[in-house]
Amino acid sequence: MTHLENYATLINSIFGPGTATFSTDLTEGNNVIGALNNPNDFNEFKQNFTARLKRIHQIYSADAGLLEPILVQVNEIASEKNWQGAFAELSAFDHLNKEILTGKNYLFSPIQADVTLPKESSFAKELGKQETNLDGYIESVGIYFDIKVLKDNVNEILEGIYKDLEEEFPTLVNIMAEYDMGISYSILQQKRNKLLKELSDAVVAKPDIYSFRSKEIPELSFVFSWKRGVSSALRTYGPYRHAGNHHTNIFIYANKFLKDQPTLIILVSFPWYNQILNQNRELEIFQRSYARRVFCQYKNDITPFANYNPKFSGTETIYGVSNYLSGIIFLNDKTILSNDPDSTNVDCSVYLNPNAKNNLSRSIATNYLHEICNEVYDDFADDNY
Repeated sequence: MTHLENYATLINSIFGPGTATFSTDLTEGNNVIGALNNPNDFNEFKQNFTARLKRIHQIYSADAGLLEPILVQVNEIASEKNWQGAFAELSAFDHLNKEILTGKNYLFSPIQADVTLPKESSFAKELGKQETNLDGYIESVGIYFDIKVLKDNVNEILEGIYKDLEEEFPTLVNIMAEYDMGISYSILQQKRNKLLKELSDAVVAKPDIYSFRSKEIPELSFVFSWKRGVSSALRTYGPYRHAGNHHTNIFIYANKFLKDQPTLIILVSFPWYNQILNQNRELEIFQRSYARRVFCQYKNDITPFANYNPKFSGTETIYGVSNYLSGIIFLNDKTILSNDPDSTNVDCSVYLNPNAKNNLSRSIATNYLHEICNEVYDDFADDNY
């Protein structure tokens, strides 16, 4: 059987015959499918991921309507391109629903997935969208949320550049970048093609080039290998710089910020799409700094949001838009190495916006948020400046 046939067999055995809707003839793969089919390694991940699917089935099996959008993501795990977002959603729904299986009374029913509201409900209207679509609604506590992948976009772009160069120069064995891993993704995104041309021109000018510092992005240096052997590159990391460069990414999702209801953005990190955010003290520093910048940094800033996104037709400032985000939840998935399949294997930190229009700090929802949080809980009540 192929890898995808094996995955289809797995989900059909848990959710019922006919659950798998993807083509098992495809040969493309991804990290999750590869790990599930590895005969020698990733035993912990196989057990943890299978246990997650069984929990989700247990939670949603009584309501086919609520289960249907969840099964869409179960199938997307098989996708070469969309598996990251699907994995993040399953990780989030597993953890956010965990109180149902532990006997707590904060959730009266499973969390509703894939919710659509009128465009006027959020900044979707100002951003030219036809509707407001969110990943979930927690009816028991009145919170809407959207789930996003917190991945290493910088490494993803660099890997694409490496691949293009290796195709252009077949004798190039390896190329690695030296940089601060908190470098701005937007700069790299804007200059991706110029950077590729710059590197290509450097190799043409000197076919045996060993090292090169970019003029397009001076923070980047590159090491080239033309023979087989061990290669190394120096990289540094600063969580505050990382947060400073990346926190504005959350404003990409302004069309999810509801105007009259509490809204959370849930950012899910996982080692197979983000190796920067390790489980250590720097992770907590990055997350808190990221959230605080979103909530508090623009307090005295009168810059129109349209300066950040020219498609925005509203008159609000960046700070004004940020006030419609009630909080950020960071979920760090640990299913790869954990030995506890009965756990959701998710570290959860909750950060609430002290300047939110729809504030959660003193709401009934805080009991639920405290319950799902097993790491850091901060409402910035004494750090709001």
